Amino acid sequence: MTTAESSLETIALPNLVRAIELALRLGDPGAAWRAAHALRRAFPEAIAPQVWLGQALLDAGNAAVAVDYFRRALRLNPLDAVAWAGLAGALARTGQEKAAAAALSRAALHDPLGSAALAPGIAPEQSSAGKGVEYLRRGLAEVAVAELAAALARSPRRDDLRLYYIEALRRSGDLAGARQAFVQRTLPDAGHLPALLVRAALYEYDTAAQRRCADYDPDGRLTRRFFAPDSPPWMLSPPLAVHWSEEFDPLLPYLDASAAQRVPPATSNDHTHVTQPMVAPKRLPETSARQTPATEADHRQDPAPHSSVAHHHCIEQPESAVDPEIKNFIAVAERVRQRLIDDSRAAPRPLVPYVDGRTFTQVVLSSRAALQQRFGADGFAAVDRRLQQYATVLQRRGVMVHICYCDDASSLHLDEGIAAAPAPAEPGALRDLLRTLSGALSERGRTLGAALLIGGDEIVPFHRLPNPLPDDDIVVLSDNPYATDDPAYIVPQRMVARLPDGNTNDPSLLFAQLDRLTAYHYGSRPQSSRSQRSFGRSPVRNVPELDVLSAGYCAEIWKEASRAVLDALTPDAPLTSSPPHLAENLDLRALRDRRLLYFNLHGAAGLPNFYGQPDAVWPGAATRLPVALRPDQIDAAAADGVLFLSEACYGAELTGRTVDTSIPLRALAHGALAFVGATVNAYGALTDPLIGADLLFQHMMKHLARGEPIGRALHQARLEFAQEMYRRQGFLDDVDIKTLIEFVLFGDPWGALYDADVEPKPWNADRTIVALERMPKPRARVVLDETEAPRDALQRARAVLRRVLPHGAALPLRITAQLNPRRQRKSDPERDLIFSARDHVPTIDGQYVAHTAHVTISGQAVVKVALTR
Repeated sequence: MTTAESSLETIALPNLVRAIELALRLGDPGAAWRAAHALRRAFPEAIAPQVWLGQALLDAGNAAVAVDYFRRALRLNPLDAVAWAGLAGALARTGQEKAAAAALSRAALHDPLGSAALAPGIAPEQSSAGKGVEYLRRGLAEVAVAELAAALARSPRRDDLRLYYIEALRRSGDLAGARQAFVQRTLPDAGHLPALLVRAALYEYDTAAQRRCADYDPDGRLTRRFFAPDSPPWMLSPPLAVHWSEEFDPLLPYLDASAAQRVPPATSNDHTHVTQPMVAPKRLPETSARQTPATEADHRQDPAPHSSVAHHHCIEQPESAVDPEIKNFIAVAERVRQRLIDDSRAAPRPLVPYVDGRTFTQVVLSSRAALQQRFGADGFAAVDRRLQQYATVLQRRGVMVHICYCDDASSLHLDEGIAAAPAPAEPGALRDLLRTLSGALSERGRTLGAALLIGGDEIVPFHRLPNPLPDDDIVVLSDNPYATDDPAYIVPQRMVARLPDGNTNDPSLLFAQLDRLTAYHYGSRPQSSRSQRSFGRSPVRNVPELDVLSAGYCAEIWKEASRAVLDALTPDAPLTSSPPHLAENLDLRALRDRRLLYFNLHGAAGLPNFYGQPDAVWPGAATRLPVALRPDQIDAAAADGVLFLSEACYGAELTGRTVDTSIPLRALAHGALAFVGATVNAYGALTDPLIGADLLFQHMMKHLARGEPIGRALHQARLEFAQEMYRRQGFLDDVDIKTLIEFVLFGDPWGALYDADVEPKPWNADRTIVALERMPKPRARVVLDETEAPRDALQRARAVLRRVLPHGAALPLRITAQLNPRRQRKSDPERDLIFSARDHVPTIDGQYVAHTAHVTISGQAVVKVALTR
């Protein structure tokens, strides 16, 4: 008899289980084999020991016998992702590649959140089945019901999906529907663990089912995994304990020393039962330095009776006996486990701030015919299902959402007396449709406060607005008119955003965006060290540490202006410049684990990359612009859950762009919440005072710093930008107008930097800006020849252009004279002169980027210099 047996020392079953699994991970199948066989005798109906025995056999090279163990475990628990993954490995080693691939796919299906580690190379299923299980695992029961129902309609004989569907019904509150589906189901084996778990959850009085579940799952791990992230609907038994025996001796190095302690022998006064000492299994043959399993027949033992104990202690072990690397591994694993537990218990997302749910309405608008033509009937159905799920979860946050298709009359009937007639998918008709809905809502005391457009330019076309500036753009593509209830379009009246489709017949980009948005509104956030640390609340301002949530990347020449923009968010946010940083030497860690990324780099029509520019006076500096960022450098680590803000020219261009050739589309495909960018040439300043995109983004940063959602931040920034330029100049000039109409929002208008502690309030409560020009006013303009321009003004303009363009001294000029609306005294100059010059600068990758500058001179003073981004 061992020392452990003589003193009746016991070990808590959860500690023993962790030690077995750690031994398997660290390549000691012999130790795991012996302990698993001992537990199998103690708990003859338990499922987990079957899986461990199969894993030990597989690691020892006996794949054929391992297959049998894994299949036995799966007959008892067909939803066991670990067993499916083990079976896949065993089948692959026996040459059954097709069956192995199918088993690996099942492993990814049953553990979608851990599939990257469990089934490397196999992504979670993007089918309704895969998304349904993923939603259920994330705690999104309502949306899981719809996905699993669709999956069952296609595969009515899939009993595993039926069980998931029943459980999703139960968690969503439809207990009657869940019970009806359970009674109607026909399972070949209603006695396996998942069916028993479902029965026990549906019928609280069925204690027999609960006891049977405990026989299959004595430590409760499989039960908790099935109901995750919720807790099991009945109280599980306290952790069991078993007597220590020599079969557990090889596990000593894998036990957590902090949990090890000596337990006194049980006495007759104890109200618990202690398991009887276990009989040691036959020794494994010496196949290596360590004992490894041989065949099943060599080690099959008759199980011994057992009983349970309420104590949860384990044998004492000196700390010096534990390898330091193993201690560190255990500590890390425990931290990860605790973080997952904390995440699963996180509170649901609060109501959307700044929204009065009784009156605020959002319309999601698209074209059924256009979506069906692009993606087919099945693709459209999948998109529509995700839109309905997005609407459901947003309504839980206090936003009334309606899914409207411009060519589907039934979808345009929002409520009694609130409806619109179908309209063609043309910009003017769609704008009028939204105005009709807005008017009908207003008559009933409701506000159309947001419009979300689904699809790119070919699905829901951009408006083509007149370009007020002489540059390379024929028109300005804009979504602003969709957000106004009158012919004006400079400053919209409500939020407007768009989910682009990626210009392909594959709906994956839309799927990715809608799935991310839905998960976000259920409370899912990207897991990263910085985001975890940064969401600790400050006791003074009650806001997170914004410096670790955000970062910027700019052209070196615009570093001063970019710093001023970022400082509006937080003065401590890191700002990287190009040069010296280039795409090939960029430390991508500077862009990862953030919640907001700000880019002030060059962009160009049709080109995928963003470019930098040195901070030097032309033409002394190298004239080839360096590549600062490529689309392939944007991955999930940099994009998931992030707000992207870009001042780059054509940063939000969609025409001809795909996920591989567009930074914003790539970011959205990898989980970005939103992207703000310009569809055409954008303008800014070199230094203070900020103008154009710099000023607009500075105001947007102020609102984001307060925790406002990105759609509201952009909307308010437009109002404040217009107000500030109106106060400076007395009017909005052409640069201001173009800035206000060219920036668009892709993604979720409700994505925020953090959850603000703000009570919902009416949308119009803080709208104090007045006296704005919302429609461009026609002003008399005269185009002058250089010989007609005042010589001193011409010289001043040339001096400025020499500093900002490589060939500014020799470029042809377009000179425009227009009346100055600010003129109050006869001594004021009647006209402002705008000197415009264009150049094309080569890039290091063999492309050309257009550079345009506009110099405004009033009297003898240079009052504005606007440069393309």
